[in-house]
Amino acid sequence: MSEDQMEAPDDMAALEMDAAADHSEVESAETPDVFLASVSETLKAWADVDADLASILSDHSLSVTPHANAVANATVAIFAIAAKRAAPADEQVDG
Repeated sequence: MSEDQMEAPDDMAALEMDAAADHSEVESAETPDVFLASVSETLKAWADVDADLASILSDHSLSVTPHANAVANATVAIFAIAAKRAAPADEQVDG
């Protein structure tokens, strides 16, 4: 065996230990609630995401324990936004 082949297992073991340490730090620092809150805030702040839809996701879906009617409630909220956006704007009469 060459010298490189002999060192590889030690290097791999060190990398695996580093990865395990990094993984445990992430798990202990971030709970599901914190993760979902972060996703929610990121969606709301992102310029390419519809703010109203991001709000609906945050309110109804992005929860560790969503409401039993979360899908139905989100659907109603989406239909309300669609109806509001589809309604013709009031015409202004020039005076």
